[in-house]
Amino acid sequence: MINLCVINGSPRKQNSGSTYLISELNKLLDNNVETKEYYISNLMKDKTLLEEIISYDKIIFTSPLYADCFPSAMLEFMAVFENFIKEKNNIKMDMYCLVNCGFLEGTQNKIALNIMKIYCMRLDFNWRFGVGIGGGEFMTGSKEMPLNSRIKKPVYNAFLALKEDIENNSDGQVDNILTNAKIPKFIFKFAANIGWKSMAKKDNLKVKDLYKQIY
Repeated sequence: MINLCVINGSPRKQNSGSTYLISELNKLLDNNVETKEYYISNLMKDKTLLEEIISYDKIIFTSPLYADCFPSAMLEFMAVFENFIKEKNNIKMDMYCLVNCGFLEGTQNKIALNIMKIYCMRLDFNWRFGVGIGGGEFMTGSKEMPLNSRIKKPVYNAFLALKEDIENNSDGQVDNILTNAKIPKFIFKFAANIGWKSMAKKDNLKVKDLYKQIY
């Protein structure tokens, strides 16, 4: 049995794209992989849960992309977790990272994955690789579309690579996977603009209000 710990750094918790993507990964994993998901807000409230985390064989951090990095709450947890690990001896875990962003291109997640790789080295964990997914809102908003559909197939293939590495205890070097759904950018932008306008209307805002600036 392989025990996989999921650290979800999204402020939106169960309503987030990170949670959706992890649920899709769980569907692909074999029965010999037991997964438990932790939200960082819960971990920060109850530090005793950190003892549970280090009992797992493997760990995967998942988060949305915030300005080429992670949400502030995620960064705060990473600092707390690093200090916790330094007080322990010989904690070894295989580590992965799954990041999604609002941009269509999965390459936008490159810097964040490199940050997590360096963080993994600071923990003295075994870095495997990261998966950066573009068009996170599209992925979440089209849950009814199977992950192995033609449009989402690149993401599906990335998850298959992640599944294989988790299940087989691989030790070979694997590069980060940066991918996104196969959707034309003009269609993606068109749909995104409709979404923004719809959200504005629900909050009693006009379209012109979306263009207001702080300064």
